[in-house]
Amino acid sequence: MSGERLSWLASAPLARTMATCVALSVATVGADALAQDAESAQDASGAVQDVLSAASADGAAQSAPREGEGACEEDPMPAGHLVRVETRVEPARPKVGDRVLITYRLIAPSSDRVEFEPDPAAFAQPANELEYARQQPDRDRRARSGSAGTVFGEVTVAVQPFKTGEVVIPRQLARLNAAGDVVRVCTPAVRFRVGDPFGNAPHPTPRDLTPPEVVTAETLRWRYVMLGLDAAFALVVITVAVNSYLRARPKPEAPPPPPIPPWILATESLEVLSKSDLLSRGQIKEYYDQLSDVVRRYIGALRGFDALEMTTLEVLSKLKRVPIAGVTTTEIAHLLTECDLVKFARHVPTHEESDKILDVAFSIVRRSSPAGQKAAADAERSAKKSEAQSSSSVAADPVAKAKTDEPSKDAEVVEHQEKRG
Repeated sequence: MSGERLSWLASAPLARTMATCVALSVATVGADALAQDAESAQDASGAVQDVLSAASADGAAQSAPREGEGACEEDPMPAGHLVRVETRVEPARPKVGDRVLITYRLIAPSSDRVEFEPDPAAFAQPANELEYARQQPDRDRRARSGSAGTVFGEVTVAVQPFKTGEVVIPRQLARLNAAGDVVRVCTPAVRFRVGDPFGNAPHPTPRDLTPPEVVTAETLRWRYVMLGLDAAFALVVITVAVNSYLRARPKPEAPPPPPIPPWILATESLEVLSKSDLLSRGQIKEYYDQLSDVVRRYIGALRGFDALEMTTLEVLSKLKRVPIAGVTTTEIAHLLTECDLVKFARHVPTHEESDKILDVAFSIVRRSSPAGQKAAADAERSAKKSEAQSSSSVAADPVAKAKTDEPSKDAEVVEHQEKRG
């Protein structure tokens, strides 16, 4: 009876359908388990490779490079001059686009010195989409004290990968200066694996749909409040930016102060020279040299030429064409000639002569200045006015006119008597 029921169930369509579903479910579960096992095995393999790479970087330099690590020939190491090279990769598990720092630590005896200059071509691998970073970290080439009488130095190189997979940096050549002998040393190859930045979850699964959000008047009110705060923050940022721009904007430079008139500069220089102790110390030549420079600089400033680079004859020739109002060329020639006699002819003047020549320089500057010229013009006008007044007063007074005419009449009488005699 039971065998007949089983044969009937097997022949029924519903039974066949249910059996097919159960078989498909079992097959799907088995496939998922196999896929999970394969991914776990792949992750475990990657972890093992990372551990092997770190162990290879921490070890000493290998004598024969492995395939794909590049050729690096090194010399036999002298006795007592062992060099150990350690490497470090940060971050240990980089992702695509990360800035990867590869640090080489070279440890040697304190009596030796290790020189290492990384080759940028070894770090730029276009096939693996590995680039040598444009901005490299600062390299401190100073040697630091280590343990057991050793010193070490560190060199850091920055690279940037743009492709997942294993990256191998070939062995690099370093030089060891051991007691005057240069020995070639090879650094170990650096290996690291670049991961996918989007593979954060080992077994991602699709998420359920997000439930609809209930929007109420309270929610809208808080949303408007947040929008207002955002607008206020943006206004503050814009205000600060505009204020910073206005402050950083180059301000117009203030006009330079007006130039000091040459007669004021000359007067101040002569006053400083008069208060100096050059004459009391016997430095007469320096005294006359400074006096001549002050007068020459003043004359050149008034007439627009460099009198300091001219001889006395050239200066006087210039002044003949463009004379200075208020002074005569003879006075200037006398002053410059006296100074030249002291400077070049070894003439030794007395203190009185030195004071007198200084007074002449003051007089030249004072009379040729606008104030001096104005005073001279005023004095001339007042003299002419007083002369005219005296002439008019004499003409108005007959007695005075007769007195003034008496000498002329007496002269005529004397002349007439001489003719008669």
